[in-house]
Amino acid sequence: MIRISLLSLCLLLETLCVATPVYDFDKIDAHARATPAKYSKDVSELAAYLTRPARNDHEKVRSFYVWLAENIAYDVDLFRSYRPGTSLNMEPVMVLNKRKAVCQGYADLFNALCEEVGIKSVLVPGYSKGFGNANRTDFSNADHAWNSVLLDGKWHLLDATWGAGGLDDKMRYKAVFNEKYFLTKPEEFVLDHMPLQPMWQLLDCPVSMKAFAAGSQAVEKELSATKNCEPFEAKIDKYEQMDAPDKKLYAAQEAYRFNPANHLVMGRGYMDKAHQIMSGIQRQMSSKAEIEAAVKVQEESLAYLIKAREVLNKAGKKAKMEIDFVNKNIRNGQENLKAMKAILSH
Repeated sequence: MIRISLLSLCLLLETLCVATPVYDFDKIDAHARATPAKYSKDVSELAAYLTRPARNDHEKVRSFYVWLAENIAYDVDLFRSYRPGTSLNMEPVMVLNKRKAVCQGYADLFNALCEEVGIKSVLVPGYSKGFGNANRTDFSNADHAWNSVLLDGKWHLLDATWGAGGLDDKMRYKAVFNEKYFLTKPEEFVLDHMPLQPMWQLLDCPVSMKAFAAGSQAVEKELSATKNCEPFEAKIDKYEQMDAPDKKLYAAQEAYRFNPANHLVMGRGYMDKAHQIMSGIQRQMSSKAEIEAAVKVQEESLAYLIKAREVLNKAGKKAKMEIDFVNKNIRNGQENLKAMKAILSH
């Protein structure tokens, strides 16, 4: 009889002997739920307290998720009055003080807590299906935001907003802790969460917008299909290595390519690019060379504003606020350009 020790077997079949970590979150959950009020007014102090007994990064983000779900209520009034595309005062400190937020506030506060302890987390905007819109057919604008967090070199998905509860049929908020949206498997998350940029599905072969709109059966059919695709990690790495000024436009282009029905995302991308270009213009110009340089900057900015208007016009009334803003900036830019060229002609 041949005897092989467990150690020898593991050496021979190393890949089969690497156990998948199993985390017991009972203690960290209890710690998060027992957080004294005095630690809940400052992001840094809150992060320090929540992670005090944590043994690894998984337990740290678990503590953040539980605390957010148990302590931040969904702001139904803001949800009712909010118009997509308008700015929100959802700074983490404001959320802590108010103890209410919509999805962006949950996601931004989660990011802020992660930053305090050196964990990389990003806000992921996108489309959702649930809480009264499970059968939605209009995907012309993003309506939700969640997080993707990097743990032990691997990206994970979570949604602290939906972890806190949801709205009933009468649009009343019901606070019920939901385990489902903590580090959810990408194949399950994509059934009701579709990011603007497909790489944040965390799937090598992203599910199409068409399948997401059609429903879970169509999504599962695409997930089961055999295809050769580029690893999503490579796409994220490429994006993360971009210079900050290029990221917003690239993200908008990717989102628009993935879902051409969302004209707003591309229009806003062009608007952001125009603003970024104009931020480099000198306000005080004394030489001909400086004025000539400013003319080039103004012309480049105007070109992006005109592109923005062309795309936004396709969105119709939904983009009225953006179109009005772009038209105003085009008029101002054209007047500035005319004035600068007049100076150069003398």
